[in-house]
Amino acid sequence: MKYNLKRNLLLIIALFAFMFGNADESQELFTQLCAPCHSIGKGKLLGPDLKNISEKRSQEWLIAFIQSSQSLIKSGDVDAIATFEEYNKLVMPDQPLDSRQVKAMLKYIDKMSSGAAGTDNQEPVADYLANATKEHVSAGLLLFSGEKRLAKGGVSCISCHYVKDDRIFSNGTFAKELTETYGMIGGNGVSAILENPPFPTMSTTYYNHPLSQEEIFALTAYLKSVNDNSINQQTVDFGFILTLIGVILFILILATMAALFAKRKIKSVNFEIQSRQSTITN
Repeated sequence: MKYNLKRNLLLIIALFAFMFGNADESQELFTQLCAPCHSIGKGKLLGPDLKNISEKRSQEWLIAFIQSSQSLIKSGDVDAIATFEEYNKLVMPDQPLDSRQVKAMLKYIDKMSSGAAGTDNQEPVADYLANATKEHVSAGLLLFSGEKRLAKGGVSCISCHYVKDDRIFSNGTFAKELTETYGMIGGNGVSAILENPPFPTMSTTYYNHPLSQEEIFALTAYLKSVNDNSINQQTVDFGFILTLIGVILFILILATMAALFAKRKIKSVNFEIQSRQSTITN
């Protein structure tokens, strides 16, 4: 009797450990992989609100889309293509999750959608930049351009990204242009990416150099300013100007060399002596 009771207690403990451990894992996965771009019951961030998502799409479709949205899009899936186009063709990174992990995370989303954590009573996400000022925009410009170092020593945005702004002479070309980013995803979306980057390269770059909340706010305010004023910016082709300057400098160098060596001795030292001797001999 004691053996059975002990065994039953162990089974109950194991069951509870599995249930709560799985819940902890699913919440952690959602926080790390989904929360930067999605909310549950708070409205759109970078991507769609996931509240009651299981009622809108089948589990099989959700697993496929979460694991590799681009593969599903390339297969011609109508719903996947429609979602991709609705959110400005912003690529959702593939997630390194197996089917069990995705299912556990979907259960967590369902639980949150039911209002168990109070999501039904939460208000929609407010305007992130409601209190932004010109000073924030100026600070963001300095951070973006690299004129002011980031507090944790991260690389400046201009190292990889380009924006249409007459105040910036040079821009990066390794990553996406950010001129109209704010217009596409809003302040909440921009700040979410800066706070917890969902893109592998960006995530690795800032893993040990996270941005502060003040820096995120300033950069977001600057990108809003760039988006709002992009129509007034003129694209300047510095390539032609630099080429012209290079040609002018090259000509000046050649002219200087010609002037310095204008009176140089062209013939050998013994040429005049040899010429005189030849004249006397003749």
